[in-house]
Amino acid sequence: MAETIYLRIGTEDEISLSVFIESLQNFLHALKDLDAAISRDVRGSLVWNVVRLEKQSPPLVGVAPHQKKSFIKAGVPDFSSRVETELIESARKLSTTGDRSDLLSDSALKRLERLAQKTPIIGPMALFTSDNGPSAPKNQTHITPRTFENVKKLTGARYSAFGSIRGSLDAISVHRNYEFRVWDEKTRKPVTCKFHPDEIDRVKDLLQSRVTVVGTLTSNSAGNPISILAEEILPAPKKQLPTIAEMSGLVHDFTNGKSLKEYMEELSDE
Repeated sequence: MAETIYLRIGTEDEISLSVFIESLQNFLHALKDLDAAISRDVRGSLVWNVVRLEKQSPPLVGVAPHQKKSFIKAGVPDFSSRVETELIESARKLSTTGDRSDLLSDSALKRLERLAQKTPIIGPMALFTSDNGPSAPKNQTHITPRTFENVKKLTGARYSAFGSIRGSLDAISVHRNYEFRVWDEKTRKPVTCKFHPDEIDRVKDLLQSRVTVVGTLTSNSAGNPISILAEEILPAPKKQLPTIAEMSGLVHDFTNGKSLKEYMEELSDE
């Protein structure tokens, strides 16, 4: 069963009401976006209830997930613990290495960016879970100005051109936008691929497959692709091992001038 997940909003004694409300909205929508991505249902499988609200500074809110009745009746697994863990781990990656989880949609990434954008003014925020209340946090990370800088590096589009990427199609999100993730074989990083809703069945059929996506490619300042507006989504050819003839050319004269058959027979006699 999932624990309560907490958001501590800054470190200051006072914050504006608008910042408080906006932070809660971004917190909620980040959870809902991840729920939609993990459950693969645009409606999401969870509802979030406030179970703790501390008014002393800095403000702290704790919410507990509950699976929707329709999903319980349908026998859908409870994804609440996974959603909480994914949000905290995604924020941790963005704050430390600047990497992005393959389940983190553009919408959820934007929500974390908006949370981080407030930290230079109100101080670092904290995300954590605990089954014994905020006095005993377990899985914890912080959202800081560095988080904001790292997100901007990921989302700051600098170049746009027609191109293609190739890699594994790992995650589909249909919450707000129709998009999926491809782990680019060149950069080893996830690229957001936006597609037309009419292509949803085809995209589902290609899930966990190696694909080539062709379209308008957007890259960041480092020249790494960050998103592509897909015009074509094609199954990529399977990787094949080289033939014997091709392998024999990898090392010059490895059979010492003999035919491969003669070389193998000589080895078997030794």
